[in-house]
Amino acid sequence: MPPANLYLSQIQWLPYLDPEDYQALGLPNAESFLAQLNNGTLNLEDCPDLSPQKRYALKLALTAGDWLPPVESMPLPQPTTPGLFEINTPDSETPVLVSSNSELTLTVLTAVLATTVSPFYLLLIDCRGDTVDMAMIYETFTPVRVARGLQEADLATRINHRQLIIPGLCAPVKEALRAQTGWQIQVGPICAAELPLFFGERWLVPLGL
Repeated sequence: MPPANLYLSQIQWLPYLDPEDYQALGLPNAESFLAQLNNGTLNLEDCPDLSPQKRYALKLALTAGDWLPPVESMPLPQPTTPGLFEINTPDSETPVLVSSNSELTLTVLTAVLATTVSPFYLLLIDCRGDTVDMAMIYETFTPVRVARGLQEADLATRINHRQLIIPGLCAPVKEALRAQTGWQIQVGPICAAELPLFFGERWLVPLGL
């Protein structure tokens, strides 16, 4: 089987970089900074103006191809149990990530979430086991299914906010989700390895790393 597309090429870098991250290094722009990081002429350890969290998040994104688990593209959906998963002892203010109930998707998300001690709720929607990209193609990630998942997880009684973070590939259904569920919908990254950058200082580094 060919490897699954983890959308590493879709990582968005520029929104997370500020001029102070690279100007002290004598670099004119973020593009030059990223180019030098990618070709190895610059190491993150040589960037003292980066916060520890940002340095960690950049390292994870830059090396994602090395540490993400190897997963194969599946010819048929591989469903896992839908429902709500608690990561790192969440509380009433914890962010809620929403995704599909694909075993492949859960494998990748679990690997990414293992890089932080920050709490999360992960709500897997019953999409027949389709990965997120296939769920959008086959229209199994729908507002009705998300609303049903929210109700079955009784999520409204667990948290004080009403915000869901959906994968970037699900952006086309953002407004329909908001209308169906009554929740605020924030579009997250397409690539799961971008999540540490997306959450920034809230993506807490495990002790010893």
